[in-house]
Amino acid sequence: MTDRRERTGSRLLRLLTSLAWILLVVWVAVSVTFVLSRIVPADPARLAAGLDAGPEQVAEVRAEMGLDQPLAVQYGRYLGDLLTGDLGRSLQTRQPVIDDLLTALPASLELILASYLIYAVIGILAGIAWAYWPRGPHTLLLRFGAVIGVAVPVFWVGLVLQVVFAGKLQWFPVAGNFDYEGTGVPKVTGMGLVDTALTGQLPLIGEALRTLTLPVATLVVTHLAVTMTLMRSSLEEQLKRPYVRTARARGVKERRIVFVDALRNSLNPVVTMLGLQLGWSLGGVVIVEVIFSWPGFGRYAYQAFSAFDYNAIMAITLLSTVVFVTVNALVGMIYPMLDPRLKEAR
Repeated sequence: MTDRRERTGSRLLRLLTSLAWILLVVWVAVSVTFVLSRIVPADPARLAAGLDAGPEQVAEVRAEMGLDQPLAVQYGRYLGDLLTGDLGRSLQTRQPVIDDLLTALPASLELILASYLIYAVIGILAGIAWAYWPRGPHTLLLRFGAVIGVAVPVFWVGLVLQVVFAGKLQWFPVAGNFDYEGTGVPKVTGMGLVDTALTGQLPLIGEALRTLTLPVATLVVTHLAVTMTLMRSSLEEQLKRPYVRTARARGVKERRIVFVDALRNSLNPVVTMLGLQLGWSLGGVVIVEVIFSWPGFGRYAYQAFSAFDYNAIMAITLLSTVVFVTVNALVGMIYPMLDPRLKEAR
């Protein structure tokens, strides 16, 4: 009973420590971004008032936005608004930033989750096959795919897919998201594929898949190589370990050694990398969303930075930081499930 209480207390302490680190990292990121947004040459009040506004109008807007106050007062006011969920208004859309983000996020989440599941599953399976069967015709294809995925920039992949499959073959739309108005599908979650299924519009699932295919394929091509190569090298390293030779000498089945013992031990670096990729995913979709005119978080971020929409920039920084540190904290919790030795050490 005492041991159980100690383990429970230890887990609670680790959870609170992780939460404290998340809050600290988010606070630092928000603070640095806040200071940088106030010291850059661009004037938010001038942008909000309009380029044709006179000095009096700009001064009035500056006072209304609180930009005439000392930096410390502005910072305290911003943190107070942040705690109440007020992220300010966008200088571009004139709407609350929180509403803009809630409108843009579903499209990005659909794109991120679809591509993430595909390249994570295919990358791990391809890496296992590459390590288990290191020689054969398939290795030439895997090597070629790995080189292409690492060497070719994401924007080039997207443009080539557009030219070939949308322009020449006309199999897929060039750009844009699922057409809710044209198809009459109610917008429930903002994810075309999910909404067609939830509303029973099964014949339109194909159309939702067509709009997703090219942007998802672009992300898969550029991320698959890293997952596949890391899985292969990690599994090959485990297969050279003494415990594998010992298991083989004892007559343990080869498939048991490879697909249970070695595979489980080789997944840690792969999970770390996949966690980092998922953490950076909101920022990583910017180029893809701009190329394909995908109405998501990435394109919204691009437009915000282009127009120096500082309220939107602050919110984008906050959300990206929260996602990144939260995902990495969750990855740390997954490690003991993959490697029991880490669980025992804790």
